[in-house]
Amino acid sequence: MKPHYAFFGAAMLLAACGGTSDIDIGGGGGGGGNPVPENPTIDQGDLPVDGTETCGAFVCSGDVTNITFSAGALAGDPSDDSLILTGLPFDDDPLGAEFTYLTTVTGGNGIDYDIYENQEITPIPGFNRYLAIYKQTSGGEITVGVAAIEGYQEFGYSGAWYDVDDVTTSIPTLGLVGYTGDYAGTLTLDGSGALFLTDGTLRMEVDFTDSYLKGFIEDRDVYSVDGAGTLTNLARGPGTDRPTLVLNDTIITDGSFEGTVNSYKDDGSVLETGTYQGFFGGSDASVVGGLVRAIGDFDIDGDEDTDPNEDIFSARDLGVFTADCTLACP
Repeated sequence: MKPHYAFFGAAMLLAACGGTSDIDIGGGGGGGGNPVPENPTIDQGDLPVDGTETCGAFVCSGDVTNITFSAGALAGDPSDDSLILTGLPFDDDPLGAEFTYLTTVTGGNGIDYDIYENQEITPIPGFNRYLAIYKQTSGGEITVGVAAIEGYQEFGYSGAWYDVDDVTTSIPTLGLVGYTGDYAGTLTLDGSGALFLTDGTLRMEVDFTDSYLKGFIEDRDVYSVDGAGTLTNLARGPGTDRPTLVLNDTIITDGSFEGTVNSYKDDGSVLETGTYQGFFGGSDASVVGGLVRAIGDFDIDGDEDTDPNEDIFSARDLGVFTADCTLACP
């Protein structure tokens, strides 16, 4: 089946037929808080990475079939990094499209997330431009990444992946522990096909005594980014673009976890639903890394109060988080 064309205003959009589907996942609970866990069985296909495919050294899902990353000659300087992603449609190279460094999104806790853009051909805005995020935890224990295309209905083509080089198999068994980090993601709008970047701060609380975990992604901002890497905050003020994303309580099993996410409107009704997954790494679970996928309405102009039906799109936030243990660490 070939993709078909659709028109929204003056923009030409494409409807992807072969891409990964995204399904809303109910999360339960009241506005802004973590519900008491019911330990629901999560359909593995609804996770950012379902664990059934491998991409070289990585576990992956979506349209990506192989990932190769080469760091530049200067440590800490991403400008010479090279990210090769294979399998993404319209990347113009059967051996994989080269993504080069575009810009850096820095979360509120100071963690940098490098953003890469496909460079095999000049990306045409709204047609063949991909943005990707590739991130490792502070000691290289866990690698997580995502990529998404601009200009498609139903979110278009995308992929997500992870690699765990040093998973914590001997999880601490006592203590309430806190983790602090940041989040960065790709925000794709269904209908308009627009592709933005998101960021936020991460707080995670872990009860190692009972093997439970919960968390929050707060202060979420949305940015447009041009071909020169200039970031423009869409915002009505820092941290006001998207509400807090709640990582609902879940159980830790063998150093990994998966659960549901929700965000809420001011009236307490659910705005976004989705899933998250992650891993503890390093000595005594010193770091954590993972992925999130959440879907819900996004008011691109921020004027919902004056016109509740104008410029509101279904939006998918597909991104990654990393964090370090910062409170009562084992």
